[in-house]
Amino acid sequence: MSFRFPWKKINSTIGLRIAAGYSLLMLLSFLALMVISHFFLSTTLARNDRYQVSVELQSLRAQYLEGGVASFEQTVLKNDQFRKNNPFFTRVVSQAGKTVRIYFPQYWLEFDLATLENQPPASPGNWTSLLSLGRAYELEILSAELPDGFRFQVGISTEDRETTLARLKETFLFASIPLMALGLAGGALLAHRSLRPVRHLVQTVTAINSGQLEARAPRTYKRDELDDLGRLFNEMLEKIRTLIDGMKNALDAVAHDLRTPMTRFRNLAENALQRNAGLQAYQDALQDCIEESDQILRMLNMLMDISEAETGMMQLNRKEVDISALVGNVAEMYRYVAEEKGVEVTTSIAPHIRANLDPERLSQALANLLDNAVKYTPAGGRVDLILTAEPAWIRIRVADTGIGIDPADMDRIWERLYRGRHDNTKGMGLGLSLVRAVIKAHGGDVAAQNRAEGGAVFEINLKNEDPTIM
Repeated sequence: MSFRFPWKKINSTIGLRIAAGYSLLMLLSFLALMVISHFFLSTTLARNDRYQVSVELQSLRAQYLEGGVASFEQTVLKNDQFRKNNPFFTRVVSQAGKTVRIYFPQYWLEFDLATLENQPPASPGNWTSLLSLGRAYELEILSAELPDGFRFQVGISTEDRETTLARLKETFLFASIPLMALGLAGGALLAHRSLRPVRHLVQTVTAINSGQLEARAPRTYKRDELDDLGRLFNEMLEKIRTLIDGMKNALDAVAHDLRTPMTRFRNLAENALQRNAGLQAYQDALQDCIEESDQILRMLNMLMDISEAETGMMQLNRKEVDISALVGNVAEMYRYVAEEKGVEVTTSIAPHIRANLDPERLSQALANLLDNAVKYTPAGGRVDLILTAEPAWIRIRVADTGIGIDPADMDRIWERLYRGRHDNTKGMGLGLSLVRAVIKAHGGDVAAQNRAEGGAVFEINLKNEDPTIM
């Protein structure tokens, strides 16, 4: 069995690509720096050499004009004493273009100076060049003309310049190896640290796939993009968990609460078949079955609405609504129901309060509160509906003089399908759950408490988006 190194797998990792890219970028930057440095150093050295040649040429011409040949030669010999490492090339040329004298010819053995005889005479102030025998460097020469028709030339070898540039190249070459290694190490470290949150996400997903549904991605809290990714990922997991829990609870509640109506539904049909009482009995049984199925459908719809609201999935048809008129209409509708029971419904509604909300959902929630208040208030009692507006909140209070809420049930009245232990009234136990779900979906809250004088009060608080309304 042969072993194959997993190059393809390694090459496919983001970390390796980041490290390689970082190293390549660092190497290219280093090469660019080397090219720029070489260019500027070469230009500077060339400019400096030519400047020195020009200064030497002007100095020798001035000495010749002032003191003749003797002064000229004395200056050449004197300058040679100070430039042993990089002397000037000095050549005197006759009127016919022949070499009269080359000073210190032993310095220029690597150049074929005889070729200068064959070159056309250079114009004063113009540069010419002569390659070395090995073609490694050049002799750059500047010419000047003397009053007596003679010319002389001053030059300098580029050997020192090329040596300096060669050392620069060697330095860059030797420095590139550790820099390349440093780039690889730095890229690997950068990739490792940068991709750590991504690895945490992968580990979290792996843990969830293995059944650890409570696993969450750790966060750095550095408020960068990867930390935001971890935060959003965890929030998504929490929302999914909430949805799953909501679905599970809804299914459990439905399965539990459907037993009674489904059993009653079946008993109605079975009794009708067993009695064999004729067409009218069958019609009555079918009517009862339809009523039971309607009750089941209402329950399912309410459970769906509650689950959607609790999981943040309820679709609200928001629009600008006159809450004062909406509350008044709901109160007016229940005033007739309350009168039949002998209960008085009073209102205290602040005028012209407007807000952006879903009028049907808010009416549904308010109707459930009023229905409960009328249901649990005995004849002769009163239900008060109060609407007020404050700078930050719009408050709707439904207070009654009924039996109140059993303190043992106070914390559970908002649960789905929960009915108080002493509650003998007809109902599904979903009204208050729907109220809280709808109000939460609007970004508000609802609370309940018993009144000292008897009865209960429910208060809805909605955010006031227009604080000028008071």
